[in-house]
Amino acid sequence: MRVLESMVSSMRATGLYALDGTTQVDYELQAYAAGLDMVFEALTELQRESYIATASGYGLLNWESLLRIQPAGSTQERRGRILKRSAVTPNSFTRKDMEYALSAPGIDVEVCEYIPEKKIYVNCKDAGAKSEQGLSIQQAAKLFLPAHLDAELDFRSISWNNIDGENQMFDALEEMGLTWDAVDNYGGGRMQL
Repeated sequence: MRVLESMVSSMRATGLYALDGTTQVDYELQAYAAGLDMVFEALTELQRESYIATASGYGLLNWESLLRIQPAGSTQERRGRILKRSAVTPNSFTRKDMEYALSAPGIDVEVCEYIPEKKIYVNCKDAGAKSEQGLSIQQAAKLFLPAHLDAELDFRSISWNNIDGENQMFDALEEMGLTWDAVDNYGGGRMQL
């Protein structure tokens, strides 16, 4: 009991009290200390929960609520997502900055710019549109993507970038019997913002 020791030490220094643990003043100080210890513990917890680096309970929940992040994973993972989302500034306008902000729920995202169409395409790999992570990405996209550009979120595991990355010849794609629209709309999961 740090509070009791502090009070006893302060009162002994006056020389007015005989504090041997059996006096009425000792009992009163013990009662005060019991109440003050609870306050001290609450303040210590409040201080710990006020900082992202040390929060582990309601502090993380408050940050996640503020930043619209679904709480999931270990304490370290949750802190990492909060720090990612908190790192977004008014100067965070590059493609990499957008990917960083949108990846806060723990999903790998890829942002592509279509300059002639003034559009941003975001492939949200391995996230379902209705999953907690998908909903978090949608909220983040509304907050962080440039308002003057149209945006498309793609929650499918396939994108044109994936197809192009396969370096398959047109004939190989043609053999699958899919039209360009069928490939473009494969599996649903596309959303316009």
